[in-house]
Amino acid sequence: MKACRNEVLSAAWLAARAFFVFAALWICFYALFRGFPYLSSGAEVIYRSKINQEAYGAVFPESSKGHRVLIFGDSKVLAGFVPSYFDRLSAVDGLNYYSYNSGYPARGSFVPQLEQMTKRESGVPSILLITLPWESKHENLNVFQLLPDDHEIADRLFPFRFLVRDSFSFLVTSKDHGGPRQYYIESHSNDARMLEDRGYYFISEQSHYPHNNLPDDFHLGSDHPYTVVARTADASSSELDKLNGLVKANNIECYYVPTYARQGEWAPAPGVDLPFAELLRLHSSCKLLGPDYYLFPNRMFSDSVHLNQEGAKAYTLAIYQLLAKEMLVR
Repeated sequence: MKACRNEVLSAAWLAARAFFVFAALWICFYALFRGFPYLSSGAEVIYRSKINQEAYGAVFPESSKGHRVLIFGDSKVLAGFVPSYFDRLSAVDGLNYYSYNSGYPARGSFVPQLEQMTKRESGVPSILLITLPWESKHENLNVFQLLPDDHEIADRLFPFRFLVRDSFSFLVTSKDHGGPRQYYIESHSNDARMLEDRGYYFISEQSHYPHNNLPDDFHLGSDHPYTVVARTADASSSELDKLNGLVKANNIECYYVPTYARQGEWAPAPGVDLPFAELLRLHSSCKLLGPDYYLFPNRMFSDSVHLNQEGAKAYTLAIYQLLAKEMLVR
C-alpha cells in the first residue's frame, strides 16, 4: 500500500513539474511574442495590427463626415484600394465618403470581422463593399459546432506558435534590408504607414522587378486566358444568414464589387454575372455592382497577384465610379 502511494505521489510530482515547465515556457514565448511583434512575417504583422485596430481602435473617427465606406477582401484589396484617393474622388462629386480598407492578407473571411466591428459605433459602416463571397458554413444542433475550429483554437492558445520559424525567416530576410535592427525598424514603419493609410498597404516584399512593374510579357503556366472565373457561393450557408442580419440590423447598404486580375491571367468577365446576381436577389441583402473582376495590364502589378501604386489608383477609381454611378442615379 505504501509503495503504491509513493508511486502516485511520484507521478503527481512529475506531472506538477511538467506543468510548471510548460507554463514557464509558455510565458517566455508569449513575452517574446508580445515584446517583439515585428519578428513575425509581414503578412501576420499587418493582419494582427489590422484586427487589433478594428476591434479596439477608431475605424471611423467621430470627426469623419458623410458616408462611411468599408471594403472587405483578401490581399488584393489590401494592396489595391486606397481610401485617401477614394475620398478625394468623392469630394469632387460632393458625395463626401470616408473609407477604410479591410483587406486581409491570405484570408477571405469577413463576416466574423464585420460582426465584431458593428459592436462599436466607430466601426459601423453606412456602405459595405465586398469582393469575395461569404464562407460556406452550416450550423447544426451539435455540441462540437459550438467550438472554434482547430486553427482558431491554436491561435488563441499558442499565438506564438510560428515564432521560431518566423524569427529564422526574419534573420534571413534582414540581410537584404540592412540587418536585423534596420529590418525590424522598417517593419514597424510599414505597419504604422498601413494604419495611417486606413488599411491600404503596398506589398513591396514580393516585388522583384525594377520600378515595381511586371514585364509586359510576364505570364505564368497557371494562367487561363480563355477561361472566365465566376463567383460561386452557398445560398444555404449560415454565414450568409449572419451577413444579412448584420446588414439589416445596422442599416448598411451592401454591394458586391469586382476584384481584379492580370490581363491574360483570365478571360474578360461579362459585364454582369447573371447567376450570382440572381442568387443575391433571392437570398441576400446585398446588390451586385459591375463584373466579377477587372483585368489590368502587367505594368500595373508589382508581383503576379498584387497591384503596384499606379494599379491601386486605377482599381480604386474603377470601384469609386461604380459606386458613384449607383448613388447618383438613385
